[in-house]
Amino acid sequence: MSAKRDVPAHESGIAPSPCTAPLGQWASYAFVARPVFATTSAHQHIEVVDLPAFGALGRAYRLDGRFMASLADAHICHECMVHPLLLAHGSAARVLILGGGDGGSAREALRHASVREVVVAELDAQVPATVLQHMPALADGAFDDPRTTLVIGDARDLVDAALAQGERFDAVIFDLTEADGDAATLHDAAFFVKVRTLLGSRGGIALQLGAPWFEGDQVRGMLDALRSVFACVQPMTTYVPLYGTQWALAFASDSLDVRDNTPDTLPDALQPLRHYSPSRHAALFDIAPELTSVLGGAPAHPATR
Repeated sequence: MSAKRDVPAHESGIAPSPCTAPLGQWASYAFVARPVFATTSAHQHIEVVDLPAFGALGRAYRLDGRFMASLADAHICHECMVHPLLLAHGSAARVLILGGGDGGSAREALRHASVREVVVAELDAQVPATVLQHMPALADGAFDDPRTTLVIGDARDLVDAALAQGERFDAVIFDLTEADGDAATLHDAAFFVKVRTLLGSRGGIALQLGAPWFEGDQVRGMLDALRSVFACVQPMTTYVPLYGTQWALAFASDSLDVRDNTPDTLPDALQPLRHYSPSRHAALFDIAPELTSVLGGAPAHPATR
């Protein structure tokens, strides 16, 4: 008897149909999609679909009607959030990932030889279960690595418990759903203050801000909150095909200058990266003039505060 497998879009007999997702308050976009799997957990509706537009790597998952990641381009955000921060730190040993149930950010953090522990705080156990069943290449074994601990529960509770125990992390990666929903209180100044307290002396955080063209108020609000807490806040932008637009991310720290810490070369473990590279580092942080009203101008160096 042959093993059961998911049939990719180009082999499936299921008729494709438009799959629409919101892009801010006033816009939306769509992909033609073939359904693969759907379920509703205690927290959200989870779907796995095949997107013919992306070809053989077109499998993607959605949470509550929003695209989260595809096999074709999930590496873009994960590489951009993780590697500039960890390379700037240079010796990060403990990494906390808030959200991150698909394992992509953990996979990238584990590429760094200095990392000895990655804690993934995922609210919904059904997310890693679904992704590991239908899209295992996203995690690529990250949850099987002995350095990884997957904690199922609210990230707020984990952060509070870690603070009570006096724990410290070198990097905190916010790999969460967008800030206009249930994750809103994980993107405000009060929560950033808590996370700042968790950081070691050279620690920093990385997070996604959203679409600066279509979610300007949300992006600007998060940056204002970050700047009220951290000495140095440095945004970057890159295009994410699955999200349908240019996407903004940011790094925040009291001591790390991620933007101006450009590596000359990447270590061997990072050579397989597909998006981030030393030659593209400066361009990622080069904010276009038409976006400075949302993202700000040249980011401040930590010493200027």
